[in-house]
Amino acid sequence: MQGDITKNWHKIRNRITTDETHHDLRQSFEESVFPYIPKAHQQRSGLLVDFLNIRGQSAAMDIVDLMMFGENRIGVLLAHIPATIRSSLEDVTVLKSALRDQKPGTSAAAMLRALDTFFSENLRTATGVPAFYILFDQQNRTINFASAGHIPVLLYRPNEKQLFRLTTEGNALGLAPHAFRDYSGRPGNSLPSLRSEEIRLQQHDMLIIMSDGALSARNAWGEQFGMKRMVKLIRKYGHMQPTPFLVEAQNAIEQFTLGETLENDVSMVTLKNMLPDLDLPQGTRTPEAQDRFLTLEEEEHLWRVAEKHPEARINELMDLLGERYQTLGYERIRACLAAQQHGSNHKSAETPRKRFESLEKYFHREMLQAFPVRQLLYRKYEFRGNTAAIKTALEHYQNGHFQESLIAFMKVRKAIADSEAVHCFFGNLYILVNMTIKAKQEFLKAIKLNPRSVHAYLALAYISLLHEDYDNVINNLRAAIRLDDRLQEYDAFLKKLVLELDRQHGVNEWLA
Repeated sequence: MQGDITKNWHKIRNRITTDETHHDLRQSFEESVFPYIPKAHQQRSGLLVDFLNIRGQSAAMDIVDLMMFGENRIGVLLAHIPATIRSSLEDVTVLKSALRDQKPGTSAAAMLRALDTFFSENLRTATGVPAFYILFDQQNRTINFASAGHIPVLLYRPNEKQLFRLTTEGNALGLAPHAFRDYSGRPGNSLPSLRSEEIRLQQHDMLIIMSDGALSARNAWGEQFGMKRMVKLIRKYGHMQPTPFLVEAQNAIEQFTLGETLENDVSMVTLKNMLPDLDLPQGTRTPEAQDRFLTLEEEEHLWRVAEKHPEARINELMDLLGERYQTLGYERIRACLAAQQHGSNHKSAETPRKRFESLEKYFHREMLQAFPVRQLLYRKYEFRGNTAAIKTALEHYQNGHFQESLIAFMKVRKAIADSEAVHCFFGNLYILVNMTIKAKQEFLKAIKLNPRSVHAYLALAYISLLHEDYDNVINNLRAAIRLDDRLQEYDAFLKKLVLELDRQHGVNEWLA
């Protein structure tokens, strides 16, 4: 998937040779997506959609895109393109075109991982690209969504006057990984972590996907519009259909700013489910929003209790809060507390070297950031003769739930035929859960079955890099490059590593 986006991006980019051609393509392309979606299709699908975009004066921009996968499945993307990589509208146009060439999947995290590779390879940025992607399955009344460092989506349930903040773990797109040591001192890595969540919608549920510019709009006194005003707006007008709701939202923001120039784009996408609830057997139901997320009032109660008991551990807080919070589980409460602590600020990946950081640690971090790891690890896998258990394990994998995927696969591992590809898959999975010793064993088994396994040699080079074993990094990379002369990115990394080691040690033994 990731390679397809990059390949299509270059293919389309090469076809655009003049400004005139570019503008013609952009105009016809924009007309094919927002703002108009045939009303007949909206009524048939039971999903009403509209969006608002007000341009700010910043060179950065928001992109909003909608993809229709048949009659009942829709994907919506909202991303903020920093000024540092927005060289022209052409990049955005070809990005949207490339997205449409992807095979429709069921995992929002898988699509964002493809975009992550696209940005990291083609459009470099220090701060990353915040993005949110949602897949709507109207036949089953479900949404699968993932966040890449983006502000949460709000789900308003007018029948019950409930408002949920939907988000998932994930870094902004295009950021390089960096090295760290875990609690036991073992080497680890912060690979881009993108996870999907899936919940079921009820009739009249409204989703509001918005950019940070909608909350950061300022008036003449420097006040921001902010989340409190947005929540008040949604509670007042969230019973409406998307178009009249967005009219009220635009009026509210314009009345608040009183003609002040907007710094950033203000973008909002609203979607409302009009179909009645499905009557499904209890065991086959996708979780409801309340099964996975707290309401805003419950979040605020959690934060107040946490402030009152600053020394309490998360498990102790859950005991104090009662069964509702215990049912959601440790990870959800931890994520909610982290969101309150850090807000929506996103730190740059390219941080300067810390004052007391040694040169060796700084060098290791820089090398790990430079290693082309995405095309190595984030691949789409299929198994022949999928059983229900293997299908479940693969769904966990595509949704970014790698620990759950590994547990599920271990139950059926003996039923999977032994092969080089299978060992490479499990090696990747072990890397993604930071079990590098197990990963190394899998890749060595792959090489035993096929001594020309390029993937295994590249992965062993990456594992060696995690452990700062530069000799084996070089040896494994050289072995892979000898087997495949198309590994230009890895060859460039190898040359960079050798050059830096030569500068540090004043020797050139690695060039032999």
